[in-house]
Amino acid sequence: MGSRYEVEVTVTSAKDLKNVNWRHGPLKPYAVVWVDPKNKCSTRVDEDGDTSPHWEEKVVIPFNSPIEDSTLHVDIVHANAAEDTKPLIGSAKLPLRNVLDDVGLGGRLERKLELKRPSGRPQGKLEVSVSVREPRYRAPDPYYAPPYGVPPPATRDYPAPPYGNQYYGAPPAYSAPPSGYPAYSARRITVSQVTASRRTGTVATTPNRGTDSKGALGGLALAEGVDALEDKIADDAAERVEDDLGYDGDDF
Repeated sequence: MGSRYEVEVTVTSAKDLKNVNWRHGPLKPYAVVWVDPKNKCSTRVDEDGDTSPHWEEKVVIPFNSPIEDSTLHVDIVHANAAEDTKPLIGSAKLPLRNVLDDVGLGGRLERKLELKRPSGRPQGKLEVSVSVREPRYRAPDPYYAPPYGVPPPATRDYPAPPYGNQYYGAPPAYSAPPSGYPAYSARRITVSQVTASRRTGTVATTPNRGTDSKGALGGLALAEGVDALEDKIADDAAERVEDDLGYDGDDF
């Protein structure tokens, strides 16, 4: 049975992504696109884009559900995530009835979508171009998405590594907290002091010690670690709630 419609999606770029790989290095992001969760496809990996990737890649996805009941979903995923890194960077969605209302069947809608973390907190923007149409020809086979964190299949210009290989190198072993995590025994600076210093633009230091260049750099590094720690606490708390409610990443 042929599909009733098809949606052509050009995934252009994203910006201000959360670096879920901050412990190990820059992001290696790619996009996973679908209307029917049983028929997901993906773009290539942008190896150099980090938190502002650029793909400019088109996929065509057939679907059978009524347009008014169909939604385009896009997940931005980090490739080859380490065991301690959750690969999902952010997700966006667009009801296809909005495309039809704005540009009609066969028209093209350009839109910047808000990306949300698994916790529901917004972070990042995704630029796409979307067209819904009746099938005019058999759509090219898309790149069917592998499990999250595994790079998409090879293309002519972007070869992918064998499945399971460490494409970007194994993460370093950490016997101590990663750089940026607060080491409370080394500097007597509290989370509340760092939070206050970020708000006022100053650097918190221990009593009776001048703020020299090392103290400033240490305070800034500590502030970055607290940022990451606060984000992780918020994300973990929200994800525990989602787990309790029966959240399944495949349904996102």
